[in-house]
Amino acid sequence: MKKLLAGGALAALTLGGIVVGAASASAHIPEAVAGCDAAAGVSFVSATAKMYPAGASVVVTIDDAEVESGTFEEVGFKSGQNQPQYEYSYENKWDTLDATVAHTWTVSYDSPDGQGVKDFGGTIEPCVTAEPTPEPSPSEPPVTEPEPSEEPSVVPTDEASVPPAPVPSDEPSASPSPAAEEPPVLAATGATVGGAIAFAALLAAGGVALVWARKRMQSA
Repeated sequence: MKKLLAGGALAALTLGGIVVGAASASAHIPEAVAGCDAAAGVSFVSATAKMYPAGASVVVTIDDAEVESGTFEEVGFKSGQNQPQYEYSYENKWDTLDATVAHTWTVSYDSPDGQGVKDFGGTIEPCVTAEPTPEPSPSEPPVTEPEPSEEPSVVPTDEASVPPAPVPSDEPSASPSPAAEEPPVLAATGATVGGAIAFAALLAAGGVALVWARKRMQSA
């Protein structure tokens, strides 16, 4: 009888352990929400996961950009002490997204105990209207004042204008160029010398003729 009771008690404890283990294994609590807060003027993504074993991982993307990736241990979130095997939890929030435009997001949890991946995601619609940028009004071109002339103004006078007297120059004036000397007339000079020679020859001939005539007369 005692053996029967002991065997029944052992079977009950074993079954209870299996039930507790199954309950612990199915105690994962993954959550992820997103929305747009018009009062705060921002959109947000919030991710929480509880009762996961060591090595559970999370990946978060916003607008196709990965903003979180790693295991619960690596990201540093851990809570709960009642069930040491499933004490890891994760919690994070991104609440500075632009509320004037739409955003896409995904949160994915993966557990190493074989329960698979739990995915969340969607689109956050804008809840704040962007204020239009005021267009600059066309401005008139600035009026440019004429710049004062640097030339002195001419003051009219009643007296007749007198041309200024020439100012004598200290520098000596350029000497006039000497008149071009006429080249000696060689041809004329040659003709004159020739005439003189001919005249002298004529005189000589005349003298000779005169002497000859006198001698002839004396001889007669």
